[in-house]
Amino acid sequence: MNWKKMKRSKTSTRMQSNKECVLAIDPGFDRVGVAILIKENNKEKLLFSKCVETNRKEPQAKRLEQIGEEIKKIIKKWKPETLAIEKLFFNQNTTSAIRVAEARGVIIYESVCADLEIHEYSPQEIKLAVTGYGKAAKNEVQNMAMRLLGLSIKSKYDDEADAIALGLTHLASYKQKRRLSTD
Repeated sequence: MNWKKMKRSKTSTRMQSNKECVLAIDPGFDRVGVAILIKENNKEKLLFSKCVETNRKEPQAKRLEQIGEEIKKIIKKWKPETLAIEKLFFNQNTTSAIRVAEARGVIIYESVCADLEIHEYSPQEIKLAVTGYGKAAKNEVQNMAMRLLGLSIKSKYDDEADAIALGLTHLASYKQKRRLSTD
C-alpha cells in the first residue's frame, strides 16, 4: 500500500541531525506490540517498548478506542516522525484477522492524524532484515533483534519483541525507501 508522504519541518530538522525516530507496531486486537527506536550516527537505540493489552471484557469498540488512545499518548510523548507497521497476514481465523485489521486501521488513523509517514513491512521482510534469512523462526528474529541492540528484554508476550524487530527493519531500510520514493 502506498501512503502519502507529507513534508514537514520536523522531518528536515531530524534529517539534518542525522537522527530518525520510528514508532514500530506489531498490530493486534488483544495485544499490540509497541517500540520507539532511533537511529543516530548509524547506531540503533531502543528508547521505549511495551505490550498494550486490551480488556477482553470490554466491547469491541471500547477496545479499539483503548488502542487508539494508547497510540496517541505514545506519539505525543515520543514524537516519532514515522510509523513502521507490520502488514496484515491472513491465516485460517478470519474473525481474528478482521479484528486485527480494525486495530491496524485505528493505529494508522492516529498516525496519519499526527502527520507520521507510514511504512509497512511483511513478516518475511522483517525476518530477512533482522536475521538475513526470510524464513527464520520467530525466536531467532527476537534473539537477533535483542543482540543487535545489546539488550536482553524479556516480555510476557512476543508482541513487544516483534515490534522491536520491526523498528530495526525500518531503520535499516528507511534511507533507501526515501531515496526511491523521491526518484
